[in-house]
Order: sequence, then C-alpha cells, then structure tokens
Amino acid sequence: MWKEIKSYVNDFEAQMIKQLLESEGITVLIRSPREIGVGREFFGNGTIMNVYVDEKDYNKAIDILNNKEAE
Repeated sequence: MWKEIKSYVNDFEAQMIKQLLESEGITVLIRSPREIGVGREFFGNGTIMNVYVDEKDYNKAIDILNNKEAE
C-alpha cells in the first residue's frame, strides 16, 4: 500500500526527491491531488504534487530525506 511521504509545490522538486529515493532502491509514485481524487490545489503557479512510497519503505525513505535535509 502507498503511503504519502511529502507534498511539494512543484513537480521539479518532487522529481528530485523521486530520483534520490529511487537511487536508494525505493519505488516512488508522484501524483497531483486531482489524479488521486482529492481535488485540485494551487499555490501560485504550481500544482501541489504528492510523493508516495510503499509502506515497507516508509521509514527508510524518511531517514534518507532527513539526512539529505541535514546536509
């Protein structure tokens, strides 16, 4: 089952996170809210993108993102 790990203002940032996590062997799914039936949200000119990982990889993904933000 997919679990949301982050929401991003723009697709570029979401794609960067996807590449980082996939380089660590984690499968990532990126969806905009309208694609998952939650409605469409806007912030300025960017659509909010939600980043999901498999539940089994959630803690590992959180650790990777926390370590990256600490750099």
